[in-house]
Amino acid sequence: MSSRDDTAAEGDSRERTAQIPEPRLTRTQQTRAAAAVNRLGLELTRLSTGELDRLELPERLREEVDVSRRLKVRSRGRQNRLIGQLLRAEDHESIRARMEALEREEGAGVEHEKRTETWRDRILEEGSPAVEALMEAYPEADRQRLRLLARTASRGPESKKSKRARLELLRAIRALRA
Repeated sequence: MSSRDDTAAEGDSRERTAQIPEPRLTRTQQTRAAAAVNRLGLELTRLSTGELDRLELPERLREEVDVSRRLKVRSRGRQNRLIGQLLRAEDHESIRARMEALEREEGAGVEHEKRTETWRDRILEEGSPAVEALMEAYPEADRQRLRLLARTASRGPESKKSKRARLELLRAIRALRA
């Protein structure tokens, strides 16, 4: 076979692969996909302003989300359908990915705060041994201040000084772990 025949054969195979139609979605699949995009729009309307800013939405979509957030709950149907249309016109998959990344970040922040509260509770329960364990984990901590806060916080749950000391202890631990 000559090189001309080889190129012709390659051209035929490319034409055959180009002619294979992509699988069409059934109506049910189309409906489910549209519903998923509409749910994404609803989730967008439930986010805070700061979270919406971090998502970097297209300007028109952001405006319509803001309008929807100002409407009464019963009046949002038409507006939410418009948001769904705008999402389908945009790259809604990348918006979904950014939203999931934002949720992961928030989850990590919550987990971090839970560990901070665990340290505080441990210090309040155990006293000096827990302070020493915290000092091993964070050598830059002020041992004297931590012990003073732990003593003051454990005096009694009702006093204003102990409430303030618990809050200050939590802040000190949070600053160490930042």
